[in-house]
Amino acid sequence: MGIDRRATVLIVEDDPITSLNERETLEEAGYSVITARTGEAGVKVACTVHPLDIIIMDIDLGPGMNGLEAAITILQSVSIPLLFVTARSDQSTLQDMASIPAYGLIHKDCSNELLVASVGMALRRVTLEKETAGRHAAEAAKLVTAAETRLREAHHRVRNNIASIKAMMNMQLDASACQETVDALQDDIARLEGMSALYDMLAIGGSDTNIAIEPYMASLVDTILPIFPFSSNVDVQMHVADVSLDPKRTFALGIITNELITNIMKYAFTGKESGSIRITIEAYDESIIMTIRDDGIGLPDSFDPVKCGGLGLSLISMLIEQFTGTLTMRNDKGAVSTVLLQAPGLKNGVAATAVSAVASTAAHQNELNRKNATA
Repeated sequence: MGIDRRATVLIVEDDPITSLNERETLEEAGYSVITARTGEAGVKVACTVHPLDIIIMDIDLGPGMNGLEAAITILQSVSIPLLFVTARSDQSTLQDMASIPAYGLIHKDCSNELLVASVGMALRRVTLEKETAGRHAAEAAKLVTAAETRLREAHHRVRNNIASIKAMMNMQLDASACQETVDALQDDIARLEGMSALYDMLAIGGSDTNIAIEPYMASLVDTILPIFPFSSNVDVQMHVADVSLDPKRTFALGIITNELITNIMKYAFTGKESGSIRITIEAYDESIIMTIRDDGIGLPDSFDPVKCGGLGLSLISMLIEQFTGTLTMRNDKGAVSTVLLQAPGLKNGVAATAVSAVASTAAHQNELNRKNATA
């Protein structure tokens, strides 16, 4: 491993005779040399002259910034190898130097041969470190490329498996004559579509990345509706806040949305030629509030989501309980479902009292539903 004789050396030395001797010695050895008389001047040169390969820094620089202070200031801005030169070897000076990542220490009265050898050794060490870092970077890049390839293959297999499951369920759906079986298969296909939409989002962003709710909900609704023959006659409007949620809450919101829309498509528009669904998602102080409204036939007078034994509402109740949320379902020119999910860390600048009001309304509506059911 040869020494690059074109390397540029900065000598920071206040003594003109010593500076001249070091400069002539290193220039004779083939180096390009720049000199500075003070710590302040050394900092300026080190931070402005490029390329600069190594600095020979005297510790005692007279009035102003000493060599240790200059070295610390330089290393805060640029990464340049440092060799310290000193006429002192007291314990205090050595302790102060220990905190600075220098490439060596030479005595001011050392021979010219030792000066040249010290500079050469420092530069060889720098070259070795760069080569080692380059090898490590190349190896890391290979590992990352291999991991990305395996991940792409895994995503491809998962998507293929999901597609195969959906295809088999659709084949069974087409072959089923029992309406109860058809309904169950439609529900499960819709749930699978919701999970597939979320998986695609996670595959793009990563499992630890928050999911943007607006595109996710749009994708979810677009995959759920076509399952139902009546979907072409249903107009869907969405107003979703520009907000992101963690994957767990996004998954819960997706499942809840799937169950509510599935119920609407199965029951809300019976006897009607067309219908509409309006989905609104708003972000309040550490909470998400989703309202799904339809213009269908509405809920039965005695309907109570708490006592309803359906799988869909049971899933919704479980998820709402997990995230300390609420659900209200009422009639208002159709059915209106309002879901509140707590989302700690979510900030939207709206007063927390709005959330409290919605939660209070939810509790009141649930109580009315229970009273109506027992009346």
